[in-house]
Amino acid sequence: MATDICARVGNRIRELRQEKGWSQQMLADHAQVERAHLARLEDAKREPGLRVLDRIATALDVGIEELVKRS
Repeated sequence: MATDICARVGNRIRELRQEKGWSQQMLADHAQVERAHLARLEDAKREPGLRVLDRIATALDVGIEELVKRS
């Protein structure tokens, strides 16, 4: 179950990042997270914490709910 939400969140982060035309490094810089950590989140290899989700959502100019919503 946790893997499902991690994959969904990771895919959504990737989609929104790509819509902005940003590289992982650009998003990592804006969100103040390590690029490798962001890559692991996008690949569903790490479970994001709320603070990290908040920083990523803020950098992408969306609410956290946009990152975790079901399709």
